[in-house]
Amino acid sequence: MSVKKLMIWASVLTLIAAASAAVPAATQAQSGNLLQNPGFELPYTNNQQAEGWGRYKTTLDKPEDASALQYSVSANLSAETNPSGRFPELIHGGEVSQHIGQQQDPWIAGVSQTVGGIPAGSQVVFCAFNRIYANNDNYGKAPSVNGYEGRSRVGVFPDGEANVDTAGIVWSAPVNPHDNWQQICTPAVTVGGSGTVTVFTNNDWRGYAANHLDAWWDDASLTIQGQAQPTAQPTAPAQTQAQPTTQAQPQPQPQPGGGVVHTVAAGDTLFGLSFQYDVPLDQIYSLNGLNSQSILAIGQKIIIKAGAGTQAAAPQPTAAPAAAPTQQPAEATPQQTVEATPQAPAAQPTAAPTLAASTSSMGTLCLFAYDDANADGLRDPGEEPVAGAKFTVVDGQGAAVAEYVSTDDTAPHCIPDLTPGSYSVSVQPASNTTATSDERWGVPLTSGSKVNIDFGSRTGEGGTTSTGSSTASSSSGGSGIGGIVAGIGGLVLLLAAGVIGAFVIARRRA
Repeated sequence: MSVKKLMIWASVLTLIAAASAAVPAATQAQSGNLLQNPGFELPYTNNQQAEGWGRYKTTLDKPEDASALQYSVSANLSAETNPSGRFPELIHGGEVSQHIGQQQDPWIAGVSQTVGGIPAGSQVVFCAFNRIYANNDNYGKAPSVNGYEGRSRVGVFPDGEANVDTAGIVWSAPVNPHDNWQQICTPAVTVGGSGTVTVFTNNDWRGYAANHLDAWWDDASLTIQGQAQPTAQPTAPAQTQAQPTTQAQPQPQPQPGGGVVHTVAAGDTLFGLSFQYDVPLDQIYSLNGLNSQSILAIGQKIIIKAGAGTQAAAPQPTAAPAAAPTQQPAEATPQQTVEATPQAPAAQPTAAPTLAASTSSMGTLCLFAYDDANADGLRDPGEEPVAGAKFTVVDGQGAAVAEYVSTDDTAPHCIPDLTPGSYSVSVQPASNTTATSDERWGVPLTSGSKVNIDFGSRTGEGGTTSTGSSTASSSSGGSGIGGIVAGIGGLVLLLAAGVIGAFVIARRRA
């Protein structure tokens, strides 16, 4: 083979290697948040809504004398890019936020997105940041009038594609974040059999009129909060009495000597098993030689409780295939651990929650910011606390629960006596630091549990950055999972074209 041919084929192989390395990275970047273009970044479809999102406007007839302000007109949607540079606060993250507004008249409008490929029975939570402004003066000249209600809320339709007027949408409680960004979240919603949900933002300004009635939306997330549940079994024909339709949880399998073993079924996760059997996740890890990256297989035997003569499995290598991680609650990047009290500190940090029983019926949430020197997203021994990180905690209805700014105290800041349910935690990193953990995630807080949120950042990196993704789609919105598949398909076609082209060139020069 000639030197020219060798050079051509070497270039083709280099291209293949680079593309192969890029595919896992693209897939990993989408993990945790199921939305396409969650940051509402450019480009915008028809200069109105961010690509990946659809838009809707609800209009109600205006009375002839306009005496009643319970009508609504067609609102205007646009990209908020802060062209003058005077109002950076109008963008929560990235370079753009989604603006919706109207002058003088009340309006009802929002954006939506349909996401597929979610395991049926999973628990999902949709969140987005919002702020509103109402005044006869232009923005920046006077504060928003707090008495005006924009009724900001978010919603999830749990089973398929839907319009905003579809019955069955699960909505958050409405809030009015005047001149301030506030994260609004739905309660946990169970995904239907289609494995597809539709999410909505919504503002309803009925009852008010002003020169400016505006809303901005940014940094949305759709995350899986819990494992898929087994589907209900059909009632046997011989039964004459109505039977409950809810399928009971799989029962533990007692073993000789008092041990308990669980056989893995579809939808099982290690995190879910720790909840189901009320045992610490670290106990399941140690008994089975598993870790937070381990992958379960249907039919696999998992030791839940060791009995006399039960032998723990040998530990697995810590490096596990990244293409199929086990399902973690919410966004798995931040370090979340749920501890029993008292419990000795683990020898190694874990990236997934553990659960143990407690005498209290309430839950506790502990917050801690640390200097992640090696940027691995885990708090390692010797990594010191970071002062100045701001934590914001909201409940499943979007109501603010607590705010905390971290100090140099080596002990976490704990919020006790929280009602069990779904919570969202967002973090604004300290100045002159860059986050190595995710900056917001959901927390399922159960009765008697204690959840630790360890937020990592690195110092001296020139501040935090936040970017959104943008993938082409129809104006009705679409799934970020589909964008990944399409991207992989494009890489395959590109590689095929490169190989054919190189072969033709080599033939011509031979």
